Amino acid sequence: MDGHAAAERPQADGCRTGFMSLTVPRKPWIFGPEPDPSARKRLFCFPYAGGGATAFHSWRPFLDLNGVELCCVQLPGRETRFREALVTSMDELVALVCDGIDPYLDRPFSFFGHSMGTLVSFEVTRELARRGHELPEWLLMSGALPPHRRPVESLHTLPPAEFIDAVARRYSGLPREVLANRDLLDIVMPILRADFELIENYRYKPATALRVKIAAFGGSLDSSVAPAELPHWRDFTALPERFQLILFEGDHFFLSHQRIQLLNEIARVLT
Repeated sequence: MDGHAAAERPQADGCRTGFMSLTVPRKPWIFGPEPDPSARKRLFCFPYAGGGATAFHSWRPFLDLNGVELCCVQLPGRETRFREALVTSMDELVALVCDGIDPYLDRPFSFFGHSMGTLVSFEVTRELARRGHELPEWLLMSGALPPHRRPVESLHTLPPAEFIDAVARRYSGLPREVLANRDLLDIVMPILRADFELIENYRYKPATALRVKIAAFGGSLDSSVAPAELPHWRDFTALPERFQLILFEGDHFFLSHQRIQLLNEIARVLT
């Protein structure tokens, strides 16, 4: 959830929104240039609730300099795919993502997800394991409670005004200009509510630990994801000695406020 995702249709990042001109990619699941067949390794980025692939678009030059090709995963119902139906089932979304990105998993790769994107990338990894596919080198889990530590909630069932208020208070992410604009809220609400339905109806099913390296990123002042919860991501790797925990100053949106510091840590971990 960060807020620089935008398109012909504005996006909430689980909360934040913004605007930018987009070029429709040739492949709907990857926003931006067609992946380079000569790339040494790839990083697939999964967006937060209400957000889209453009949240990560500015990362490309920095990662390119570090020999990592950025692949921004574009989910249905937003930005370049805004005419498609929103997906509210984790199982359905995970199967679609695995099919959609499969052509690009032909060289070493890692996953980064923030908030909702963390849970999606985690379950995509588990589905790849079930399919007998090569797994990511790293799972970079950002701004999210480990799935076995998540409380049961149903914010998505609240009336519109209460839902917006609850999300804005918890994540401090809906900009004033969106809150004050009825037309923007009417666009943002269905996306945000659908994404909250997806994550709130998701239930973790225990399975064997993954043979992937995991790093957990968090904001030191994030009231929605207590830093003390992040070490529990270690429970999901069969390589616990490689687990890393990195905290940044800031709240749930540290990935925006501490962008350069975050990218430096991502580059350090991956390279």
